[in-house]
Amino acid sequence: MRDQTQLFDRLVQLRNEGRIDRRQFMKLTSGTVGIAAVSAFIASCGAEPEPSGGGASATATPADSGGTDAAATATTGGDAGAGTTPAASEVEPRAGGRLISALDTNPVGLDPHTGASFAGQMVWENVYDTLFQFSPTLEVLPSVALSFEIIDDQTYQFNLRDDVVWQNGRQFTAEDVKYSIERAADASVGSLRASWFTPLEEIEVVDDTTCIFHLSEPFAPLVSYLAMPGSALVPREVVEEHGDLQNVAVGTGPFSLETFRNNEFALLKKFEDHWRTDLPYLDEHEIRISSDEQSRLAAIRAGEHEFSRMFDPQNAWTLEEEGYKIFSGLTASRPLTVINCRRAPLDDKRVRQALSYAINRQEMMDATIFGDGVLTGFIPVADEVWALPATEFESYTQDIDRARELLAEAGHEDGFDLVMKVSPQYAFDLSNAQILQSQLAPLGINVEIEQVEWGNLLELYRTSYDFDLLNIILTHQPDPDGYLYGSFHSESTTNSPGISDPELDE
Repeated sequence: MRDQTQLFDRLVQLRNEGRIDRRQFMKLTSGTVGIAAVSAFIASCGAEPEPSGGGASATATPADSGGTDAAATATTGGDAGAGTTPAASEVEPRAGGRLISALDTNPVGLDPHTGASFAGQMVWENVYDTLFQFSPTLEVLPSVALSFEIIDDQTYQFNLRDDVVWQNGRQFTAEDVKYSIERAADASVGSLRASWFTPLEEIEVVDDTTCIFHLSEPFAPLVSYLAMPGSALVPREVVEEHGDLQNVAVGTGPFSLETFRNNEFALLKKFEDHWRTDLPYLDEHEIRISSDEQSRLAAIRAGEHEFSRMFDPQNAWTLEEEGYKIFSGLTASRPLTVINCRRAPLDDKRVRQALSYAINRQEMMDATIFGDGVLTGFIPVADEVWALPATEFESYTQDIDRARELLAEAGHEDGFDLVMKVSPQYAFDLSNAQILQSQLAPLGINVEIEQVEWGNLLELYRTSYDFDLLNIILTHQPDPDGYLYGSFHSESTTNSPGISDPELDE
């Protein structure tokens, strides 16, 4: 592994020499444990060395390649660019061209309701529409739904556009809303979005452009959930023909899926009949799968990729010094360690508390994001205006003596063995696992780190629960309900730790 301290010292040196400004320094040294880590997107356009195939980058930089293009909107919370890159508002967009970008993980599957892969979402959210969409500041805006009316606390009426068509040529109607959201709410089909729609009792179709949601109780997050990519609108006939949407996608979105080869690439083409006539700008977007960062680095230099995600700031800085454009900012993801409460000895609250007292979270933050972050929990302290301020967040601090006391009370004063499963795909996950391993060792807790391919790790997290400890990255939720009910309610489809507490459920 690279020397984190050496990298941080290098960034400080560049800042002191005036080679980078304060904003650039903060962007590549900031992040939030449990909330976000800095990720950088590299664009092979501008003043870089002459590439062998940069045609698409001449027609549209990633910042202006369409508001619905996932690759252009994958970072949140940061400025549009870094260094000398102009902000999106300063660039005059031009229609046309082809973008070749790279994903760091295999999409695993393309079903927006059952999929747990962020890489899959990077593909499917280009193909599907949702009833609503988020602005860059996370305000809910119209999309396929033009407006909604709250008839009473348990009844919402949605008024739809009349110019929406499916990519197979069929007219979109309110019946499609009913089918799509009822499928997303159905845990029996494997939907991971079911916990979003627990109060949904019925969707009534009034006419082609009007539907009414009937709820069992007031539910404030409803409209926000309808703007999430996981609430994608899907066609019944395609699901019935293929059985699921793992390897096929037909939507009403700005791009149609022309080709998808699992673990290789996805080819998206502009959908000419999309209801939004001003977007997208691109004619085509080819998304290549490249799990190795060094391979993505080489592909950028060779002109084979024009837009790529980098997790290692050293690689981002190296490319920027070579003249490539960097788009960096905080991500809305939350790296965390999941404790499986179903398994002994982890089913004992005292043991879980002992683990928390044994961990030095600051050490993890120092090693992975250079110490420039904020410790948090399941609800990110800086993610939303409703989040709990960091100063008010009660968290465990390292107390080895208290950890020993709790283990002794639980009958495990000599320790025990655990297996932590982690994907090597994300270096900070593996780094945190190694640090946790060393921090638990003095208590006699021996942690074996088992590296698992990312797709298999997702299955462990969402269905089989075959783990003691598991390092995972969870994405943004638009409402506290997503963090609380989704993670802690005993009946939630995303309660991977297996927490069951009647008082908490209530």
